[in-house]
Amino acid sequence: MKGAIRCVGVRKVFRWRGPRRRHETLKGALFHRRLLERSSRFEEFVALDGIDLEVAPGDAVAVIGPNGSGKSTLLKLASGILRPTSGTVAVDGRVTALIELGAGFHPEITGRENVVINGMLLGLSRREVERRMAEIVAFADLGPFIDQPVKTYSSGMYVRLGFAVAVSVEPDILLIDEVLAVGDEAFTRRGLDRLARMRRRGVTMVLVSHDLDLVSRFADRAVYLRAGRVVADGAPDGVIARYRSDVAGGEAAVQAALPPVRVIEEGRRWGNGDVEILSVTVSSGGVEQRLIPSGAPCAVHIRYRVHRPVEDFVFGVAWQRPDGTAVGGHNTSLDGMRPVQLAADGEVRCRYDALALAPGDYQLDAAVHRTDGLAYDYWCDAARVRVTSAVEWPGVWAPRHRWEGDGPLWE
Repeated sequence: MKGAIRCVGVRKVFRWRGPRRRHETLKGALFHRRLLERSSRFEEFVALDGIDLEVAPGDAVAVIGPNGSGKSTLLKLASGILRPTSGTVAVDGRVTALIELGAGFHPEITGRENVVINGMLLGLSRREVERRMAEIVAFADLGPFIDQPVKTYSSGMYVRLGFAVAVSVEPDILLIDEVLAVGDEAFTRRGLDRLARMRRRGVTMVLVSHDLDLVSRFADRAVYLRAGRVVADGAPDGVIARYRSDVAGGEAAVQAALPPVRVIEEGRRWGNGDVEILSVTVSSGGVEQRLIPSGAPCAVHIRYRVHRPVEDFVFGVAWQRPDGTAVGGHNTSLDGMRPVQLAADGEVRCRYDALALAPGDYQLDAAVHRTDGLAYDYWCDAARVRVTSAVEWPGVWAPRHRWEGDGPLWE
């Protein structure tokens, strides 16, 4: 199906020669061949190790992780720039990769001439490029510089022109590697607007970014890579929380000799264990419930145990659909509650005067963590409830409302 990406057992290994030894020159090789043969050693770096990943047509997937985790390598495999050492990468549809924008620009010719050449390299005919030229020039916002040699451009102008050409191709799949991080605010705003319009047309997108706020807003799904392996794959907020927790846990372990963040249950639960969540339940009318009428008051109960007293703590809860669609989330820090001490076992409750959700199944994530993101205990899919109603309707939002009109008659 157009726009689909499928990686099965993908492994990518880079090999390079070790340090050159004495006699490893042409003359030395002629006279010391046996020494050369003994000293020719290769070193290896495993960039990706056993990646299984599917991206459905029209999805927007963000890939996050520390430097060196394999994010850009994954994009280059999907774009065809690299080939896997083992495993398969199947891509269906026209691909545009925003990885090294303007990498093919010739510095001695004008921006306009480079647009024609690069557009044709990306699969457009010359006539198609010329038909879109005005739009490309306007988006790049280069003014009279469009007819000047590219070697006179600043780095920002270079990136803007490369982006403008790449998005003009109308691909089935768009691969993006930190492109928006290098432009100014106006370019970032225009770039995001163009990406949003492409998403509405059903373009599949895979984004690599260290901007976690952008990932949370942009993506339907996030994949967290570390050391070439998938650590977490799912709803962006949960995956981002896991990544932030790992980063904060690593820093804390170095700075304060605290135990590192550990995985309690693969893909669902992690933390350093200073505070442990014992149970997460939902009640309505003072009774624990798994079926709650839409619009009814309810509360989420988080029971916890303190293994090590802490003075920095945040409790949070997030609602999701079973397919990973984020519905809403809130925590004590965002709601203005400043921590003082958490020393004894207890319970916290998040109360809703009216559960304004459409009928359907929902799952809840619950967490207690430091303000910098270090998880004491982060529990995905900690509880499930079904919201009921006498009638079905689409979406997830179900606010109290009423209809009025001047003219129509209803019974």
